[in-house]
Amino acid sequence: MTKRHVAVPVGRRIFLCAAALAAPAILSSARYAHAQAADVEALYAAAKKEGKLIWWCGHLDRPAMEAVRAAFMKAYPGIEVDALWQTGEVVYTRVSQNLRAGIAEVDVFGTSNSGHWSSIKQRNVLAPFAPTGTRELAKLFQGVDPDNCYRAAGVEVVIIDYRSDKVPTPPAKWTDFLNPEWDGKLTFGSPAFSGDAANWTVAMLDKYGDRFLIELAKRNPKIGRSILGTGTDILSGERLVGHGVDANTYLLKSQGNPIDVRWPEDDAILALGYTGILKDAPHPNAARLFMEFNDSKAYSQAMASVCRFPIRNDVPSFSGLDLDKLKTYKSSVERLATGTPEAVAKWRTAMGI
Repeated sequence: MTKRHVAVPVGRRIFLCAAALAAPAILSSARYAHAQAADVEALYAAAKKEGKLIWWCGHLDRPAMEAVRAAFMKAYPGIEVDALWQTGEVVYTRVSQNLRAGIAEVDVFGTSNSGHWSSIKQRNVLAPFAPTGTRELAKLFQGVDPDNCYRAAGVEVVIIDYRSDKVPTPPAKWTDFLNPEWDGKLTFGSPAFSGDAANWTVAMLDKYGDRFLIELAKRNPKIGRSILGTGTDILSGERLVGHGVDANTYLLKSQGNPIDVRWPEDDAILALGYTGILKDAPHPNAARLFMEFNDSKAYSQAMASVCRFPIRNDVPSFSGLDLDKLKTYKSSVERLATGTPEAVAKWRTAMGI
């Protein structure tokens, strides 16, 4: 796992290169762009003959999926996208069941628990593919798998969300959840169903040990399935504070709802969404085209339109926040792969479920 502590966000700095030094790079980029366009056009022609893409996703919420789906079909008319949203753990379970049963139903799938991918990759069921637009991605989203079996498709950031008209002083740290003042006021997603909640639970165990969950259970929290449900609980007034996803909370806030984000002093938790193509995909060219689109400017713009951090450097974030300048914590793929089952078991034991 990696821990990053970075200073307060500052404005972007623009560096200008001398024209003489830039000229060769411009020529090289032009040739690259021409080759890239030719490759994608050929792929589009083949994908258009297939006419469809089946996409299962657990690393985006429904608004983000719909924004991406609409942007893809606008960029590549003639290809219908059949998109299914479920929580990260549920998507992984369903794909695994299909693989065991020999059912070729899905082209592209993604989850919010990066630990799933080492297991899936070991089964040799993914179709490696290296899109041509990788060089434009932000550093966090580059080179996640050296064999190009899966790639980064976004990030969900687990933060503290709270009812802004009823909680004048929200918890500043994750450990503040343990204070008695939050008895009966907390809401959480379950790591057994939500990849984001699994990321958060593994991080809490690594940071604070088993005692954190034991003490948290004493606060009588409400336990749902998806972490996205915490926003619903907070807006209904059933609960006032919880862990949530930054994009979902900001989107609810932008619609005029009394909900807001607190960036925890002891690190927001990064849950990277990874995506891949199944080797037996019924629409393989459409799947590869979708991977190209994943790295495109249009994809990141669609993400930013629903309050999500873009994955490209040349697309500004929805709020001007720079992810690299926030205090965050990210568990490694290996840690999540081995730690998620243990975290789920400890969660269930502590919460009595």
